[in-house]
Amino acid sequence: MTKESIKKEKYLILLILLSLYLSLAETLIPKPVPWLKVGLANIGGIIALEKFGKKMAIEVVVLRILIQGLMLGTLFTPGFIISFISGMGSLLIMISLYHFREKLTLVSISMASALIHNIIQLSVVYFLLFRNINLNSKYIIFFVFGFLILGCVSGMITGIIGEKLSLRRNIKK
Repeated sequence: MTKESIKKEKYLILLILLSLYLSLAETLIPKPVPWLKVGLANIGGIIALEKFGKKMAIEVVVLRILIQGLMLGTLFTPGFIISFISGMGSLLIMISLYHFREKLTLVSISMASALIHNIIQLSVVYFLLFRNINLNSKYIIFFVFGFLILGCVSGMITGIIGEKLSLRRNIKK
């Protein structure tokens, strides 16, 4: 192994641990709804994408979700499946938008990623658990819009933190 690959592996481990720690710390933040999270664990993925590229971002997010599932004993449960599918979908959007990093801020990328995460999450929850429920209820529509707005706000918070860390790598032109 080269010195550079060892250094990257150390950063990978550090970013996974950071993501796991932030996910755990989020459980201590008071929430209006018990399962609602700000998404601070995504900071590890944002740092990986910004500093090391998409391959490491994918590794950080996938390994964080898998390790978290193992640690909590939820591996391959509906909650894990929801988390994994929505996490991968939002990561793909984040990586796709990152190609336009010259024109987009981390805040806008993070907000779009959080919005997609919540849309996918709601879709997977519906298909896994609530297929027989009528979606025409005004209460469900209010819940969905409220959930999506909260997702955008949490994505904005995560993106602002990412921007404040001043992680921008030198992009060669």
